[in-house]
Amino acid sequence: MNKNISLIIGLLFLLTSVTLAQPRIKIIPSTAFDLGDLYKGQKGERIVMVKNVGTDTLWINQVKAQCGCTATLLKERAVGPSDSTQLSISFDTQSQGGKVTKQVYISSNDTTEPKVTIQFTANVIEVLKFSPRSFLFDRAIVDSTYSKTMTISNPSKEKGIKILSVETKFDNLKVTLMKNTLLPGEETQLQAVYHATKPGSLQGTIQLTTDHALQKSFDLNVVAWINRK
Repeated sequence: MNKNISLIIGLLFLLTSVTLAQPRIKIIPSTAFDLGDLYKGQKGERIVMVKNVGTDTLWINQVKAQCGCTATLLKERAVGPSDSTQLSISFDTQSQGGKVTKQVYISSNDTTEPKVTIQFTANVIEVLKFSPRSFLFDRAIVDSTYSKTMTISNPSKEKGIKILSVETKFDNLKVTLMKNTLLPGEETQLQAVYHATKPGSLQGTIQLTTDHALQKSFDLNVVAWINRK
């Protein structure tokens, strides 16, 4: 009789242990981080640890980034109790600007928290700032000449930058850069003089090349609408 009772108690304990065995996901050091200041064109990277603090195997079903600017690489999808795996997060700033916030979503078999969100922030800085960003010659008239000016500034507080060249394939447009070396916080002017020769609408670009390793070229738009006299 005592043996039967002991067997029943043992079976109940075993069933209870199996029932209570659950995976638990934890992100180390945390689910939020800041990549700080990044120049446009630069990549920000961070590695976080995905740890299983539960008592059963954690299966990571999916790792999904909010947008195409963020890439993820998970080392392992099955994580045993008390074990962890690396998750690499890479943020491409090429299409970003200013202060941004992005998310990465992790789906797993953790029933208490089946979807975890990792959120990171970054401040994307352009090597040069332009005001305005493009040249617009609207309401132009055939056989007339127009002049526009753009201010180019170096927002860096530490590093100077040199503009190596300014080129355009826009017909009848001449561009002149007043100063090609900008110390931290300095600015210069880019003057564009356009002579309209025929009616219609035209689009083109002005390309600036710089000596900055992270952002070597800029394309500035030029648009013109020309009317007959």
